[in-house]
Amino acid sequence: MPSGTHKPASPKDRALGAELRKLRNAAGLSLAAVCEVIDWKESTLSRVERGQRSLSPETVMALALIYKIPHEQRERLIAWSKETPSVGWWDRPPAGVPRELGALAAYESEAIRSTDWSPTIIPGLLQTPTYAKATLRGWEIAEREIAPRLAAREHRQDLLSRGNFEYTALIGVAALRNCLCGQAAFAEQLSHLLRVSRRDNITLRIVEEPTVLMVSGWYLMDFDYVGSALLIEHYDSSTFLFDHEVKPYTEAKRWLIKHALSAEESKDRLKSEIDRLPLGD
Repeated sequence: MPSGTHKPASPKDRALGAELRKLRNAAGLSLAAVCEVIDWKESTLSRVERGQRSLSPETVMALALIYKIPHEQRERLIAWSKETPSVGWWDRPPAGVPRELGALAAYESEAIRSTDWSPTIIPGLLQTPTYAKATLRGWEIAEREIAPRLAAREHRQDLLSRGNFEYTALIGVAALRNCLCGQAAFAEQLSHLLRVSRRDNITLRIVEEPTVLMVSGWYLMDFDYVGSALLIEHYDSSTFLFDHEVKPYTEAKRWLIKHALSAEESKDRLKSEIDRLPLGD
């Protein structure tokens, strides 16, 4: 994943910020009115409510008092602000692994389901090491960074073994012909897709129908306590979108699912693509 500039927010901060925004609106208070009391800039409180700034328990207490929140609810919010988020390898990513990849892994650790639209290459969570290495070289990633990025990708792929996580891969038919590695290695990559598609928590659908959505891939994550998050990968950068920004992509997801081959038809299409590849490179 190339480096990006859009600062991602943590799942906990986003959820807490959204709750505080709802409580402020319920109290009939504007951003300006609250900021006058606590001597903040409106932009600061706005960032807090969007989850782009961490909140101390003391700040949560101050806002709760301004919003005249009942004691029991106030204590719940303060306890929530003290919770330690999930800890994993992404908290201290190794050298060569971009910050955005660590943020993505943190989101995935909290997600209950994700949908991957990958029109021209095999999705990262489903890539074999050989195909993944060829993809990174295609992105012109420095050779010294390839090994740590491959290790990070393998860590992310452990997500697919999590019993409470659902993954849907929507793959453009062009990806099945985009042989970035040798033909034998690519046949193994397609065979890997066929194997993982048989898992109960993984749905794989091939999209053959022409669509303008081929122009860009994206990765949508859903949570059980806060709005969705979405990652868009560009050629040399990546961008996170949140909440209402994600709506056009949820509509695109519906269109893709409606027009994609069924899961069984997709397996048959994979088999035919594997059969057409020669055994040797």
